[in-house]
Parts: sequence; C-alpha cells; structure tokens
Amino acid sequence: MRISNSLLQQRVLRHLQGSLSQLAEAQAQAASGKRFERMSQDPIAGAHVLTAERGLRGVDQYRRNSAAARARTDAEEAVLGQVTDLLARAKELALQEGSATSTTATRSAARAEVDRILEQVIALGNTQVGNEYLFAGHQVTTQPFDSAGAYWGDDGQRQSEVGRDYRLVTNHTGRELLVNSGVISSLQSLSTELGNGNVSAIGLTAFAFDSAFDATQTLLATNGARVRQIDSAMQNSDALETSLILRRSEAQDIDLEAAATHFVGLQNTLQAALLSASRMLSTTLTDYIR
Repeated sequence: MRISNSLLQQRVLRHLQGSLSQLAEAQAQAASGKRFERMSQDPIAGAHVLTAERGLRGVDQYRRNSAAARARTDAEEAVLGQVTDLLARAKELALQEGSATSTTATRSAARAEVDRILEQVIALGNTQVGNEYLFAGHQVTTQPFDSAGAYWGDDGQRQSEVGRDYRLVTNHTGRELLVNSGVISSLQSLSTELGNGNVSAIGLTAFAFDSAFDATQTLLATNGARVRQIDSAMQNSDALETSLILRRSEAQDIDLEAAATHFVGLQNTLQAALLSASRMLSTTLTDYIR
C-alpha cells in the first residue's frame, strides 16, 4: 500500500493527539489526587463513590439528629434534677410542719414557700429548648402547663433517627413528668393542708412526696439510658463515616507519587514523539531524492 506524505502526517498527528490526551489526564490525576473526574471514565468505581457519598450525607443527618436529641435529653436531665431538689425541700417542710413544733405562723410561711415551689415546678414543666416546649409531647408550640398546673400537651413520643434503621424516643411528656408522677398533686395537697392547719394531715403528705420522688428518679434513669444510647449512636456514626471515607478513597483516590511518576513518564514520551514527528514532518520529496 502506498503511504502518502499526507497520510503519514495524519497518523503522526493522531498519535500525538492521543499522547496529549493521556498527558492531560495524567496531569489532572496528579493535580487532584483522583483517578477520575467523570463517571464515564470509570463507571464501576464511580458508582462506589456515589454510594459512599450518599452514606456520608446520611451520617451527617444522623449527627444532626443525635445532637438535637442530646440537647433535649440534657435539658430534661437538668429539669429532673431541679424537680428532685424541690421535692426534697417540700418533704422537709411537710415533716417540719407535721410535727408538734408547728405553729400558725410557721405553717403560713411554709405554705407560701410551697406555693413558690409549685410555681417553680410548673415553670420547669414549661421548659423550652430553642423554640419548642420540651414536655409538650408533639404539641411543641403549645405551652404544656397553665398556672394552675393543668396539662395541655399530648402524650406523643418524639423520636429521632440517630443511626441506620435506629430510631430512639427522646422525650418524656409533661403528664409523665409532673402529673402521673404525683409531683403537682403532692405539692397542691401540702399547700391545702398547710392552709387547713391539720398537723397530722400535713405529716401524711410526706408519703406522697416519697412516691413522687421515686417516680422522678425512674424518669431520670430512663433519660440517662437514652443519653448513653445517643452517645453510642454518635460513636457508631463516627465509625461509619471513617469506613465510608476509606471506601470512597479506595475507589477514587490515586497514589500521588505514582501519579507524578506516570505524568513525568508520559511527558518524556511526548517530548520524544514531538522531536521525532518534527523531523518526519519536515522531510520533503527533495530529501528523498537526495
């Protein structure tokens, strides 16, 4: 087959173009540290990268959910601790005014203090985290307790997805906190008996505070267990993130030293090809005749 000068030039240029493309790709790899920039360059590895990145977005969401859940459980722990202290003080007043040393004056002062304790307890029941009421169930924009201690929230349990297929209840309702526990009723009973001046009845209210205290401690223990579950979920998210980052790196990243060596090799090859091509393409018919 006769090879014309034009055909020879086309072949040389085509080979040079291919070498330039390889060099450009190697340069991009060395600069970015990634084996490919488009899915079409390696569809299988690209699919692995997309899966890993989707998983990492999920981990970010789990972290946000866990942080919000932890904020609620921390706030609840603080409230339960304060309620416990207030119950202890109320019981102390019940025992004090249920004794023979009680007088009309001391009972009046004790009643005023108990009423303040009741106000504090109701205020704690209306605790907010951000713009949401902590103990209102699902009615997070509704103040759960009025000034008389009546509960206006619902019994909804708020859940947070803190891990893959792992949902966790993150709240107690105001009904559980202050109504079913007997906290409000025991304080109201003590206030009433202090007003009535019945010393023996005042002393008997101390037993109600024992029951309310026990119920509060149960809620505190449950909340503590939830805190540990959230912490565990956060640790799992950290481990999952590390695994996904490694999987993405294995699919996409390239060894920089190897990439640089490959780039230099292609560069040298291209320079040699350019030199050879320049000599070949500059050859004319006159050169052959000579």
